Amino acid sequence: MILFRFFILLFFLVLLACGPNEESLEGRFITYSKQVKKNPDDPEGHYELGKVYVEREEYQTAFYQLSKATRLKEDYAEAYREKGIALFYLKRYLDAEKALLKSFKLKDTQPDIASDLGSIYLKNGNIKNARHYLKIAQTRNNNMHIVFNNLGALSAETGKNGQALKFWKQALNKNPGLPEAHINMGVVYEKIGQKRKAVAAYQKALELDDSNAMAHYNLGVIYAKGKDFSKAVEEWETASKLDRKDEIILNGLAWAYEKLGKRKEALAKLDLSIKLNPFDSKTHFSLGRIKYDMENVDDAIDSFKKAVHFNPDFGEAYYRLGLAYDKLNQSYDAISNLLITEIVYHKARKMDLFKKTRAKLEPLFTKYQTQREDFKDLQVPETIKGYDLHKRKDQIRTSKEK
Repeated sequence: MILFRFFILLFFLVLLACGPNEESLEGRFITYSKQVKKNPDDPEGHYELGKVYVEREEYQTAFYQLSKATRLKEDYAEAYREKGIALFYLKRYLDAEKALLKSFKLKDTQPDIASDLGSIYLKNGNIKNARHYLKIAQTRNNNMHIVFNNLGALSAETGKNGQALKFWKQALNKNPGLPEAHINMGVVYEKIGQKRKAVAAYQKALELDDSNAMAHYNLGVIYAKGKDFSKAVEEWETASKLDRKDEIILNGLAWAYEKLGKRKEALAKLDLSIKLNPFDSKTHFSLGRIKYDMENVDDAIDSFKKAVHFNPDFGEAYYRLGLAYDKLNQSYDAISNLLITEIVYHKARKMDLFKKTRAKLEPLFTKYQTQREDFKDLQVPETIKGYDLHKRKDQIRTSKEK
């Protein structure tokens, strides 16, 4: 299943709002590198060098320099803000929130800091705080295209699609060259079933910025929904080249390649996705499922095991493990994994899948000349230990019953 993104946070546009550089990026890099080498305890030097690294998109090094600045000067509000931006790009969103909040408390009059905080709270799902800081940003009349964009994102997140579109149109009135506003509008148009307007919005975003990975990705989503998987792959491959560290794009590509019958290409994308996020159970499951279909049963088992390790309640992964072990005629492992599947589905009240698993088990008991009683010492995950398939719910009576 493809994961769709419903809004974009223009956090990185805040960097553009800092104004033009008085000198070249490379020149500032040389200047401030020499400054911190000459005086390692100068917080301003580390701060300025950190800003350069942010602009160079070297966020880990930027974070290192900005952390030095805040250690040397604990009340350095501007350094905390830049550190929050670096953390955002490193996808450490909760840490970014802490750094930006610290910056705001130290100096709440900084340009764009309220908008920054509204963005990060929105990213972290704290709608109440996002609204609070975006309202503050709205009163400051600074870089209003960013503020309106994020207010639109907030409205869309709370289901107010019409209001969201109005905010994004206001953002474009302030800055017609804002591709992210068009992307956000496209997402909402798609959400409310206006596919042509969505496509037009994404294409307009790409006219403004052909290197925008999200516009290519969302356009690919529309093609995928229309079952034009070749076009979806074309857009997602472009998006992936532009953003090589996005596992969602890679998972989408894997799904599309599988739909096209290109399993090797799908496996290659899933391998890359796992390198980026080794703990995602669904990606390991997808890898195992494709390997199983390619008759690579041993490797499929390894992937399914990882899937249940990272998600002990992953019923479908246990089910597939049972099928894989049966393929190898390993009776105990085949049946035990299906018995675990039964419990997981029953506990989750997925009764159709529970019945499907039970129907699969019965012929296996016959095939391997065994029975349920032989598995009374079955080792199960902690999450379902002690769960009784046959226990009925407690009957609660009211005073009206006799």
